[in-house]
Amino acid sequence: MLRRYRRRAVPEREVAIMRYVHDLGYPVPRVFDVRGTDLVLERVDGPTMLADLRRRPWRMRRHAHLLSRLHRELHGLPPPDFLGGDGAAIVHLDLHPANVMLASGGPVVIDWANAAQGDAPLDVALTAVVLAAAPVEPPLSWLRDQFVRAFLGEFAPAEWRVGLDRALAYRRADGNVSDKEKERLTKLRL
Repeated sequence: MLRRYRRRAVPEREVAIMRYVHDLGYPVPRVFDVRGTDLVLERVDGPTMLADLRRRPWRMRRHAHLLSRLHRELHGLPPPDFLGGDGAAIVHLDLHPANVMLASGGPVVIDWANAAQGDAPLDVALTAVVLAAAPVEPPLSWLRDQFVRAFLGEFAPAEWRVGLDRALAYRRADGNVSDKEKERLTKLRL
């Protein structure tokens, strides 16, 4: 699969972390080639977890469990020296149902642009914040809220609550967040 960056070269760090976690057995697309603005990745067939949730909402708990497992597995990997930063874990910082492909061979995590070394509670809380503040209309808002509760229910409060304030601040500072979503962030209760 070809991913073309329109405004910049392929970020070396994104490629490096994908190759690093792949070599440790974490489910990411294999990187085949990088040239200028082009990134050639292994093709992953299957829907995103988000698309599957919309089509099959009864799979909500199974998907919440899978997403929590992907977080735990990632956070259990030793961070590479090239990431730098504080914290004892590799954090994806965008690991939510839209970035998990449900391939026939198992889940595959995509979109590693924000990956860093940090604290696992921040990563878990950020996933919940991204999901809970996403502007969706009923009946999807009910499904979203149930999914967030099921996802957070997979963790002890100490595994995510200590990262909540930082997750909210991180999300508010994101230039891609709409005004409507920022307004939801101010009212968010998890």
